[in-house]
Amino acid sequence: MYLSAGMNPRLDRTRALLEAALREVDAELANPAGTLCKAQLGTCRDTLRGYLAAVQADALPPKRDRPEGLCKLVIDAWPFEASVSGAVLAAERAFRNA
Repeated sequence: MYLSAGMNPRLDRTRALLEAALREVDAELANPAGTLCKAQLGTCRDTLRGYLAAVQADALPPKRDRPEGLCKLVIDAWPFEASVSGAVLAAERAFRNA
């Protein structure tokens, strides 16, 4: 990954993980495998977009105020083998720790 001068590597990694998770969610919505709820995928996409906007605007809330709702959704409602699950979990964890 290319890092611009003055950029924070942790935020760059978070941004990359969020973008990758968004691509996977969008791909699942475009070509559903039938195992994931479209409404949950839509919520996931909207949440990831919000996270990405906060990272891009350098407007991260304090760490204690960063939610972990997607992790709960993925673990509670999605099959473990769903390929999009890992991307979403990694992206939210990166956002939480950025």
